[in-house]
Amino acid sequence: MNPSNRPIRINDLRTIDEYIPRQSKAPEPRFETSRDPERGSDPDPNPIAPFKFAGTSMKTLAKTLIRKNPLPVTFQEKLLFFGKCRYWPDFENPRSFNEKINWRKLNSTNNLFVTCCDKLEVRDYAREKIGGEFLIPVVFEGESITPEQLHALGNDIVVKTNHDSGSVYIIRENTPEEAAQVSAKIEKSLKSNYGKETREWYYTRVKPKVYVEKLLSDEKGKIPFDLKFFVFRGKDGSPPRTVIEVDHDRGTPNHHRTFYDENGEILFFNETGVRIDTEPNHRVPFPCPKHLDEMHRVALKLAEDFDHIRVDLYHVKNRIYFGELTLSDGGGRSRWTPREFDFYLGELWDLNRDPGGSECPEAEEVIVEQKYIRPDPLRRLKFNVTQRLKRVADRLGVFGSRVMRFFALPYAVVKLVDWTECRRNPVLVCFDHLYIFFALKSFPDNYACCRLHEKPRSEWKYYYGWGYDPLAISKRNRHVRRPECTVLFEDKEASHALFRSFMLPQPRQYGAVDPDDDLNGILSAIFDQQDGKRVFIKPVNGDGGKGACLAQRESNGIFIRQTTDPKMLVPVENFRLTLRSVLQEGVIQHPHLDELYAESLNTVRAVTLLTPEKDILLVGAVLRIGRGCNFVDNGEQGGLGSLIDLKTGQLSDVAIDDVGRRTENHPDTGVAFAEVTVPFWDETLELAREVQRQFSSFNRFIGMDIGISEDGPVLIEVNDIFGSGIFEAVAGPLLADDEVRRCLLEYGMVTHNKFN
Repeated sequence: MNPSNRPIRINDLRTIDEYIPRQSKAPEPRFETSRDPERGSDPDPNPIAPFKFAGTSMKTLAKTLIRKNPLPVTFQEKLLFFGKCRYWPDFENPRSFNEKINWRKLNSTNNLFVTCCDKLEVRDYAREKIGGEFLIPVVFEGESITPEQLHALGNDIVVKTNHDSGSVYIIRENTPEEAAQVSAKIEKSLKSNYGKETREWYYTRVKPKVYVEKLLSDEKGKIPFDLKFFVFRGKDGSPPRTVIEVDHDRGTPNHHRTFYDENGEILFFNETGVRIDTEPNHRVPFPCPKHLDEMHRVALKLAEDFDHIRVDLYHVKNRIYFGELTLSDGGGRSRWTPREFDFYLGELWDLNRDPGGSECPEAEEVIVEQKYIRPDPLRRLKFNVTQRLKRVADRLGVFGSRVMRFFALPYAVVKLVDWTECRRNPVLVCFDHLYIFFALKSFPDNYACCRLHEKPRSEWKYYYGWGYDPLAISKRNRHVRRPECTVLFEDKEASHALFRSFMLPQPRQYGAVDPDDDLNGILSAIFDQQDGKRVFIKPVNGDGGKGACLAQRESNGIFIRQTTDPKMLVPVENFRLTLRSVLQEGVIQHPHLDELYAESLNTVRAVTLLTPEKDILLVGAVLRIGRGCNFVDNGEQGGLGSLIDLKTGQLSDVAIDDVGRRTENHPDTGVAFAEVTVPFWDETLELAREVQRQFSSFNRFIGMDIGISEDGPVLIEVNDIFGSGIFEAVAGPLLADDEVRRCLLEYGMVTHNKFN
């Protein structure tokens, strides 16, 4: 365990707060409401804070459960509508503004909607209607963007995607770190299917792209007013009607809205102000009355092809700029106050839904249930509930999680201890678990794999533990790890984009697939275009090899192998994907490691630490080796681990499994571990140091998996929190090394006080 002789200098991790600002929310004002005699009373205008379950509001959880059930799509949308707007909708004969938006989402067939919801294509539409002088300058456009490309665009820019809503990132100081983070977030947004999630079919037909605009700001450097013109075509030849919404101080805790009529006068309805959801209405005068006529002209020109559309404009330094066209304001679930205003806007909207009309110009209506082919609902629901329950302990806070883990100690004694290997008295084993939990303040899930039952208790303090204990995680978060950046490690789409931006060698990634995609066709196209015969299918948010599959082409077709039964070959036609997954090429392993075990890619697990002095310390390295016909090398899936000599790259004379059993020869191939030297060892160490150097802004203590190909090392993944329990079972206790112990103590990462 030798520290690197290549020091690294970075800004202190506290500066990452500048890149990921904390969100805050303005307090809700008290206000008066009125009643709708036909639809019932309005909800409580002063709601209390929503009840939280596992850190998520019950409304969000209920929405997820509704989305994941086998009910008809229309009925699901009605349930979601009722939960937000508090009245049962009639989508078949819509009257309110929200009801008519939902009818548009579920039944319209106007292909012009596809052009208008594409934030890049709509620029050409606007150029034809009003001219190019109203368009915001675009300085970049493409199917993806690297951090280098983004950083080169300079300060005061806005990064957006064209196919969804909300993927907008304002960059005032374009640092390399922020460029990397925004690029990773944009890469993830580009993989999303926004239209499918929101049931807005026109978004599903937009090809995802990223583009960058120059940031508009006023004389004081503030973001300009966001003016939304709700334009409704007049009935029976009468002039169009307009309602104007102005967003003030958007992106700040003081964000508020004011509604105006088409003359710029503050709009009152039934002697009350109008507002949406919980955003306050401060009723300030119209901000730019001198240019109202010109903006009104622009809005009417852009809206002339529609029964209704929302036109977003900006007013900056006496100039008018076009923002976008919005077809489904609020997704059709805006909570208008007073509720009568929802029906007032609905009266303004003369919805032409007849075949050949503006909503259905192709003279047909769409059956909603045929648009969305749903995956197995019960399996998806089970997965979502299971994942939610797994996160309950982590969201309860350190104390609450520790209490829950205390009640899990019997499970650790019964299930995590291999009683065929442990000969210690069960009563003493129970006391051992209590000592680890209360004295060392960690969960005893490393008791079996590190064979603590064979070691004197005085040595236990040198074991860091598994690392997933809530107390250990909270200590990491103080000086070493930024939980806001977890997505950069856990999401395989985001991490792939980040690796690429850092120019780190990695396996080729063919993209991601959803459960309802044509997996057979996608795999066939991949195999036709590449020389290899293996493609890994990994859940986007999977870990420990769970859910990973291997697709391989045989003479009689494509087959899928799963970790649950790696010997079974399932024809791809009979295989059902349950989670969004990435498709990754199968790395051709170096022949020397193939001789050891060829079924899996045997990876190097390297652990690195950035010291308080900003030097890179290589803590240790272990070669993870598959066995038993399995195609993954994870210890949780039965893999072995052998310690690597950091100077020579040679394996130790034994390998250890996840319960601490030792063997000198591979159980399947018979190869002696002591005879194996990891190829390209110097290059592997250099790659490990480079990974820590690039990721130090996000995490100073990481474990990474590196594969050894015929051409050199390739980075497979980087772990934000790695299974240090299995690592210590092979490499020995982390805190036994004086330098590692000094650094972790200085960072405040050690949970106990036995070194005092």
